[in-house]
Amino acid sequence: MGIKFGEIDASQILDNEFRILVLERVVDKILSANPAVAGTLDIAAVRNEVIEILKKKYPNSGIGLKE
Repeated sequence: MGIKFGEIDASQILDNEFRILVLERVVDKILSANPAVAGTLDIAAVRNEVIEILKKKYPNSGIGLKE
């Protein structure tokens, strides 16, 4: 059994960081190739959608965005 931080398994943290970095690079390349798309991207809405997904996955963790 692995170490857990709340409901999050520590072994998942490195995998998550890897995936995030890959996605950041892909998004940067897409936005660089299509500057018009960057102007229509609502980052706040994306963040809120992700928070809702995480709240469902980890309902007892008190996940939320700082204001």
